[in-house]
Amino acid sequence: MLSYQQQFIRFMAVSGKHRPLIPIPLPTRWISVWFLNVITSVPPTIAKALIQGLKHDLIADDRALRALIPQTLIPFDQAVRRTLKEEEQLVNSSDWGYDAQAFARWRPEYGYYPKQAGCTVATQASRQALWQVVNQIGGEEGYFFGNLLWKTRGAMDLLVGHRLAKGRPQRAYLQTGDTVDSWKVIIVEEEKQLTLLFGMKAPGLGRLSFTINDKGDRRELDVRAWWHPHGMPGLIYWLLMIPAHLFIFRGMAQRIARLAEQISGRVEG
Repeated sequence: MLSYQQQFIRFMAVSGKHRPLIPIPLPTRWISVWFLNVITSVPPTIAKALIQGLKHDLIADDRALRALIPQTLIPFDQAVRRTLKEEEQLVNSSDWGYDAQAFARWRPEYGYYPKQAGCTVATQASRQALWQVVNQIGGEEGYFFGNLLWKTRGAMDLLVGHRLAKGRPQRAYLQTGDTVDSWKVIIVEEEKQLTLLFGMKAPGLGRLSFTINDKGDRRELDVRAWWHPHGMPGLIYWLLMIPAHLFIFRGMAQRIARLAEQISGRVEG
């Protein structure tokens, strides 16, 4: 049996990621899910289960289960190595459109679980109209909302010597591999999803998705960013950007829905 502390020690030995282990002399109930959510990228549901597990010292007896389901168990160190190997393939998935650039930019130090922020709005606009508007990103409408904030973020990159690309294709609908300013189109599912790879300079790897769901009597548009932070700098960056993200994504979703409703109204008229 391995305690949590022993598991941390073994993980650091196998992964080569050495960190100081500092025991906190506080009751378990004082450790909040919110606190862990701030300092790590672990999802709240998993964090809650871990915290609740700290309340009990339980030595599991798995003999009955092993008798029902015979299998060869592997040592802890081997399980860690296997998990780390599978983690390397995280970005080589449908979520990232199997994009080679995203795969090349992935680092083992990035958080496995992504942070995410976004907004979902309901609209009477058609899927076709929503898709038409979403594909206008980077054009005359810019980013639909908070364009000054987007320009400010780009200026921050220039200050650190990271020159960003400008412009987008002239055609009405984007294709996989297209670039929209510093973003790269990595997923195009017609009238369903458009996903862009984050290209600005920041400690981590991210993507921005526009997802359209048809609910029959209405459509739902979801604008959402996903961020795999690079250590504590990546977490701090995310926390600093959260207020702007929530403000901007809500405005983007609402603006896209309004423009699409105008198009739908003209078509029906």
